[in-house]
Amino acid sequence: MHSALRASLLISALTVCAVTAYAADSNEPTNFRVGTGLFQADIGNAPSYLPNGEQQGFSLFAEFPQSNHTASRFILYRLNGEDDVQLQGGETQLMWGWGLAEPGFRIYTGPAWHYEKMLVQRAAGDHYRVFNGWGWQFGVGAQFDAITLDLAATLRDPKDYNSENLQAGVSKGDVWTHNLLLSYRF
Repeated sequence: MHSALRASLLISALTVCAVTAYAADSNEPTNFRVGTGLFQADIGNAPSYLPNGEQQGFSLFAEFPQSNHTASRFILYRLNGEDDVQLQGGETQLMWGWGLAEPGFRIYTGPAWHYEKMLVQRAAGDHYRVFNGWGWQFGVGAQFDAITLDLAATLRDPKDYNSENLQAGVSKGDVWTHNLLLSYRF
């Protein structure tokens, strides 16, 4: 995770530098956005040490609309909440929709892939476990000049999470993440 996270951060930093340099040479702003948000994970029927929708964390993200109908977003998130619930990871999203590159209302959907680590409890002691897989994300929002506000959710493949639920002796459930995102367009 550390090398993948470092590589992703390096690529994001290089992209920010390249886009900023391009914007300085052009009179028109780019559509590149950077922002922060509130993050929430909700694992249905989760054991007490996994997120159940009551804990809130934060997210940092970068987004680049390639057109008014397609965009991509990379989100880093962390939840270090009460009850020893700990989660950190990233999600890459491909967005298809309307209004992604222009001021006004925007709505989108598309596939997502996540990679995260969560603190899990075992008889021999607590340790981190990797959860990864595909999902499908949905979002709505609005862009006002250079500011964008979005409310987004991802329905994830529950395979890894249900495996953990069964190991903890609880039943399977759906897995959702929710983000309230605020960004600035350069």
